[in-house]
Amino acid sequence: MPRLILLLHRYLGIAVGALMVMWCLSGVVMMYHSYPVLSEDARLAHLEPIAWNGCCKLPDTLPAGVQPGGIGIEMLGGRPVLFLDENSRPIDLLSGAFIGRISLGQAAEVAQRFATANSPRPRLLGLIDRDQWTVSGDFNSERPLYRFGLGDAADTELYVSSSSGRAVQLTTARERFWNWLGAVPHWLYFTELRRHAGVWSQVVIYASLLGCFLTGIGIYLGVRQFAAQPAGRWSPYAGFNLWHHIAGLAFGVFTLTWVLSGLLSMNPWGWLQGARADTESARIQGVPRSSPKDLAAVLQTLADAHPAAVSLKAAPLNGRLYFIASTVRGERLRLDDGGAQAPLGSVDLKVLAQALARVGPPNMPELMTQEDNFYFSHHRELAALPVYRLVLASGTRYYLDSVSGMLIAKRDAEAQAYRWLHEGLHRMDFAAPVRGRPQWDALMLLLMSGVTLLCVTGAILGYRRLTRRS
Repeated sequence: MPRLILLLHRYLGIAVGALMVMWCLSGVVMMYHSYPVLSEDARLAHLEPIAWNGCCKLPDTLPAGVQPGGIGIEMLGGRPVLFLDENSRPIDLLSGAFIGRISLGQAAEVAQRFATANSPRPRLLGLIDRDQWTVSGDFNSERPLYRFGLGDAADTELYVSSSSGRAVQLTTARERFWNWLGAVPHWLYFTELRRHAGVWSQVVIYASLLGCFLTGIGIYLGVRQFAAQPAGRWSPYAGFNLWHHIAGLAFGVFTLTWVLSGLLSMNPWGWLQGARADTESARIQGVPRSSPKDLAAVLQTLADAHPAAVSLKAAPLNGRLYFIASTVRGERLRLDDGGAQAPLGSVDLKVLAQALARVGPPNMPELMTQEDNFYFSHHRELAALPVYRLVLASGTRYYLDSVSGMLIAKRDAEAQAYRWLHEGLHRMDFAAPVRGRPQWDALMLLLMSGVTLLCVTGAILGYRRLTRRS
């Protein structure tokens, strides 16, 4: 049996040893360079204030199933437009007509607002369906995409949706370079593979499973050989075999930890998936009025109030339509359907508590101004504060936006387990003092150095065995 296990370990190492080395080295890059993303705050910062003169007209009929919670208003090409949901075509609020495909001129105006004073007019690089930075399914409703070069010193490229007219992605030359060494190989995020989401998911899952078997068998063999040595000896090996054995004894468990937690990040076969929060969000929103006539009346009242905002986003609560106004200064204000400020009050918090806690007397949501173990920032991944937190008797946690009352996150038992088994083990992020810098960097670089040594020596041994046989 040990001989068979040794052969299995050897040939698994030949099969996936180089992949394990790539995961180690790209993981170090990802400590300092994250995958490019255009945040909503950054997108809003480049919008022009909503011009209310002549607003607001709607089509006589709206698509069936329109949910007021998805409504948003902002400017496009110098005209106020209405979005019925994230995937809908915009409606020109001056003419009341649906806008078809966004023209190149309209997209160029969106790109121009991202250009700096010293950069030339944005240059169209093409109308694309997808590329390395827009391969995710999150962009499907926005395709095809206008890709612009902004001509600045950072060689920034901006992607504008031909469906909605929104800016959806932004990258710089520095981000693109480092992500070819970081996130792309680490996630196996190559365009032709990632565009087939199901195939990509299975490749990552089964590659991670092979890595788990390889590491687990290696730990068993390493401990067995160590235990069989006479007193005073560590290993029967020499050269690279010795280095591989010692690195495995010291860092084998960490290697298994990282490969296993990477596997769990994919939630294979529904493990640790956690329940969706659609039902709770629907209970919070209630059933607001949604007919074209009622909606047109609300929009006209808002237009008459002329709120100073670059974006209005609907945030229904208990059947009444409220809006979150984002201003040019980055502030967020809650307005009622008459355009007056309506910050969350005790009555609203009671409604939220009753909507989320369906059994027994509800606790009131508490305002949380500091992060906790299940809602926190991890370096460049920032968690908005303050938020309201509601903890049920079952242990399920809800985090609510402090301005709108909308549900931000739900952490049931499976989601909490995912937090520890993936975010904890994969990032060594168990508490705020650990994730602080520079102590987190020192810990991770030390462990990554040992794990990389283990994987590199294993890959070299596999290569030597392969070339000797050939």
